[in-house]
Amino acid sequence: MRVEYREEPCKVALSRVEGMSFRWSLNPYMGCEHQCTFCYVRAFELRADRPWDARYGQSIRVKINVAEVLGRELARPSWRRELVAIGAATDPYQPAEGRYRLTRRCLQALAMARNPLSLITRGPLVVRDIDVLQEAARRAAVDVNISIATLDETVWRRPEPGTAPPRQRLRALRML
Repeated sequence: MRVEYREEPCKVALSRVEGMSFRWSLNPYMGCEHQCTFCYVRAFELRADRPWDARYGQSIRVKINVAEVLGRELARPSWRRELVAIGAATDPYQPAEGRYRLTRRCLQALAMARNPLSLITRGPLVVRDIDVLQEAARRAAVDVNISIATLDETVWRRPEPGTAPPRQRLRALRML
């Protein structure tokens, strides 16, 4: 599958969330190369008249200025250092992160602001940012979650066609 990366600036980095255990989310990318068949975001895409079927994940919006916008939002006097969930709608460590490093830069901004964060990923690339996660954890609460649905490699590929193999994710979990 060929993926198109659309580099676009964003106006807002933090999104308000209702009905969850967290009130703010951050997604440096829109769209996800993992193409998980069970992803709840597909329903949102369908309602927004965007590709939700087999085309989902073929076009990724890269929010090229997200870290700078996030830094400004965190510096506002009205910001209360509430928990920010990273990866609630798209994996922050999907393959695009290897090239763009937006998640890393956002983690640095959150660490500088002493802001608590939680992230979820299926991408073992998270280990690249152990240094930033450790720095952030010295300043505020940090929670890292790696999603592993199965260790059966014959089962894994069908529902999660674009993800790293489960054993790679286990290795990343051990390193964290």
